[in-house]
Amino acid sequence: MILIDKDIRIKDVTNVINEKAPSFSGIVNQECKGNLWVDNIEKPRIAIAESYAVGGFAFLGTYEAEEDFVKLKAFLENDLFHRLKMNGYHCFEFSVESDYIHKYILEIFHVKLIQTEKEFSFRAYEMPNSDIVIPTGYQLRRVDDTFWNMLMEGAFENPDFLRTRILESWHSFEKFMNKSIAYCITFENSIAAVMVGTARFNNVIAIDIETEEHHRRKGLAYAMAVEFIADCLRNGLIPQWDCVESNQNSYHLAKKLGFEKMNETTVYWFDL
Repeated sequence: MILIDKDIRIKDVTNVINEKAPSFSGIVNQECKGNLWVDNIEKPRIAIAESYAVGGFAFLGTYEAEEDFVKLKAFLENDLFHRLKMNGYHCFEFSVESDYIHKYILEIFHVKLIQTEKEFSFRAYEMPNSDIVIPTGYQLRRVDDTFWNMLMEGAFENPDFLRTRILESWHSFEKFMNKSIAYCITFENSIAAVMVGTARFNNVIAIDIETEEHHRRKGLAYAMAVEFIADCLRNGLIPQWDCVESNQNSYHLAKKLGFEKMNETTVYWFDL
């Protein structure tokens, strides 16, 4: 497997993309930032993508021959897992974003003590109810050049709450501005909530949303999401909201905002 950097261009990614998984397909398509391994630069048959925003890996591809999976298993055990442990990883979390290889990937890990959880994907196609109220003292802001400059000049006491999400998902702020959207809510000199498009595949934007713990239960996430969704739809973009089954707050917020469930998959993980 070949580790791809931003200066290497893959010629044909047809075999290793899945339009339902923009967080990983965007990395494979080299639209956004993430670690990527492929078996061939010209036209890969299998890819392993790692997304910072997702916090895990994905297998994509069309392998069929048994010897190919033997080679893949050797790479995982002798190279990737060793590399991850050296970098402080304690577990390997992954999904299989291709029906062609699903059973074969699980067979590779059949001796592992695997844990699983369902993950749901939603997309929004209509403007949500815009009747929102932001509590006194809070300010909703679109992340633009002016706001970014304020952030970089130390205007906020917790800049990494936003900065890390953007720079771990995009190679630069300029690349982010060309491809994505972000909103935040500020309170005094801190960032209380963020909503960032952390990946893009074609016209689909994957969302990362979080509110600081002591600012929760004030309706901030809903208010911010309303503006984010409207902005996406005005610009011909489709926002995608992914959440695991155990995160019921996220699930119910997506439904409240009018997102439609369009896919269900499984997330797997095991100790390294």
